[in-house]
Amino acid sequence: MPKILLIDDESLLRDEVADWLEFEGYEVLTAENGLTGLEKAACEVPDLIVCDIAMPALDGHGVLLEVRSNPQLNHIPFIFLTASANYEAMRRGMNLGADDYLTKPFKRIDLLEAIRSRLRKYEEQQEAAHMQLEAVSRAFAEQEERRLLKSRLVAMFSHDFRNPLASILSSSELLKNYEARMSADHKRQHLDRIGGSVRLLLQMLDDMLAVAEMEHGHLKYRPQPVDIGAFMRDVIDEFRLIYSDQYTFVFEEAHSGLIESDPRLLRQILNNLISNAVKYSPSGSTVTARLQGSDSGLQVHIVDQGIGIPEEDQAHLFDAFYRAENVRDAKGSGLGLTIVREAVTLCGGEIHVLSEVGRGSIFTVELPIALR
Repeated sequence: MPKILLIDDESLLRDEVADWLEFEGYEVLTAENGLTGLEKAACEVPDLIVCDIAMPALDGHGVLLEVRSNPQLNHIPFIFLTASANYEAMRRGMNLGADDYLTKPFKRIDLLEAIRSRLRKYEEQQEAAHMQLEAVSRAFAEQEERRLLKSRLVAMFSHDFRNPLASILSSSELLKNYEARMSADHKRQHLDRIGGSVRLLLQMLDDMLAVAEMEHGHLKYRPQPVDIGAFMRDVIDEFRLIYSDQYTFVFEEAHSGLIESDPRLLRQILNNLISNAVKYSPSGSTVTARLQGSDSGLQVHIVDQGIGIPEEDQAHLFDAFYRAENVRDAKGSGLGLTIVREAVTLCGGEIHVLSEVGRGSIFTVELPIALR
């Protein structure tokens, strides 16, 4: 059943609306103010948020900006409740990313219809994105003309760009309008989120270039000296900037020093494997990166506590656009592991996966690189 978060400082109205929604079969979370609502949203990740505007501490506009700046929450439909029908206030709310607006007092049927409409629209958007991805997959498998494939790939990556862009815009808007109310740590969190989102966008662009180069056979191995320990720490720190409030990242370093490798290909490997670990793991879990060295080369292990991969799907994981049955509802292009395999192969290495449904996965990359 859909889960709805209701944020309103009026206890009588909050309780009455919660009763309405529970009677209709919704799972309801309630919060008496914006700060408590954000905490519950981060822990529970609702399917829709209904929020009052005029509240102490953090008003509804602030809640909306916080939600739209958070990569884990910015997809959630958002409905404002307000006692004012002021046009400028309504326009501001919609410009910030609200999906609908109800003026108090409102009728039960109006609220229920707004909720049904927004949930239905979100479901249609998800279905459209899924259908688009399936169309791209069919085009790739059937070797349709290159122009169609390229245009669909651009459309797909453009869709994925929206979340980090929304985080950047919302965090910057929060800093501009609510800076005086923020603690130094809160400001730093949003600045870090902006920086991390920019890095994520750059990685998506690099993925697009990698796909194009793979298609034409132009993706090459260009080795140079790399401090592998420092390199991995930098990559992991970038993920901490974006996801530190959702996941714990651990780096276990059993090797250090310079190696000869291609830093661009290494970044493709690490970014895509860690992104998958985050994407398919529950909030609050740990993602571990281990670096080991031996006489024959390097071993990099990316370990998650996620949903795991069914055994029957593991043989096809690295096929372009292939997605395991238990991740059909999760966002993703199905190209990340294909890029990883190509990068590992160009580096002269191998990649293996050990996974169990419900227990998590371990991706191991072995790189036969001369150590220094």
